[in-house]
Amino acid sequence: MAAQHPQIAMFIRQLQALAASNDDLDQLLPEVAKIAQPLAADRSWIEADFYEANEDQGFAISVLHEEPDHRLLVETIAWLPGRGVSPHDHQTWGVVVGLDGTETNTNWRRLDDGSVAGYAEVEVAGEVIAGAGDCILLRPDDIHSVRNDGDETALSLHIYGRSLRHVDRSEFNPLAKTRQPCPIRTRR
Repeated sequence: MAAQHPQIAMFIRQLQALAASNDDLDQLLPEVAKIAQPLAADRSWIEADFYEANEDQGFAISVLHEEPDHRLLVETIAWLPGRGVSPHDHQTWGVVVGLDGTETNTNWRRLDDGSVAGYAEVEVAGEVIAGAGDCILLRPDDIHSVRNDGDETALSLHIYGRSLRHVDRSEFNPLAKTRQPCPIRTRR
């Protein structure tokens, strides 16, 4: 885990206080975004190695903080040009803040009722292009995919209510109409 910059340490304290005092997502998500946005304005805390992406994976995940009980995860993700991830859910709340470059987030809508194991029918519900300072708020059952359509590596900050390694997430294949466990991603 990266050494904690004072700016990140202050953000973590604010995040812990917010999460402990509020479990209403309609209130919590905008408040998390509000305290996270300044990290996009003053990027002195960003380390060069956050951009060193895994070529096989197509991105790099740098964990900045994870609570001992696996609540609250804060990490950066560096997306290589032309790369991204398939539609997936998080099974926890999330806030994504653009830091450098742009990433395209495609929102998906599930059409089936989830009653057939391994089957899922999803369709595109919209797209959001997030640049520096832009925030994307995610609820536990939201399905989205991410890609970097730019020519440079894009960097974003990701804040989650639980560690993604400790929730049963799903990945969706819109063409095959399948749902399977989300792959384990390489983190550092």
